[in-house]
Amino acid sequence: MKQLILIRHGKPEPGRDGEPDVLRELTPAGRAALAAPTGFAHTFTQLAADATEAGLTLSPAGAPLELWTSPAVRAQQTALEAAAALERIHQPVTAPQTCEALWEQDAQAFMAALDQSDAATVIAVGHIPFMNHLTGWLTGESVSFSPGAAALILVPDLVGEGTSALISFVPGPEVEDR
Repeated sequence: MKQLILIRHGKPEPGRDGEPDVLRELTPAGRAALAAPTGFAHTFTQLAADATEAGLTLSPAGAPLELWTSPAVRAQQTALEAAAALERIHQPVTAPQTCEALWEQDAQAFMAALDQSDAATVIAVGHIPFMNHLTGWLTGESVSFSPGAAALILVPDLVGEGTSALISFVPGPEVEDR
């Protein structure tokens, strides 16, 4: 069994003509929402509480959570905010590692990478519709990832459609645009 935490990146800047989508950054308000007490601090506290209620822990045996991110700038910025929030609640986490399958929205490659990982818990920061589709395929549950939303999924060793359990889903934080 593995635990998988899927996170949609925070609120991005709008796309600009001629600029590659991969270079879009988070808006200042989007980044601030993730860093606020009602952002990832709340998200990870809620995920940990729901894990405990299910008889789990986010980091079994104190092992660090493995943090993966899409190569998109906005996902990388979100991963850094997630890592900072985890460190503030004394949850060990690895430095973000780029996972191309998250950008390419390639479920087969992503699941193969997850299977190869030795981590008990993997956090993956990516995009929609991939996060919605992957959660639905794994668990049979329909969720809608707003910016900064997170899902904790218990993934069995033999994965198939609908074989995983959605333990927790936390909507993304409110973003106050100025």
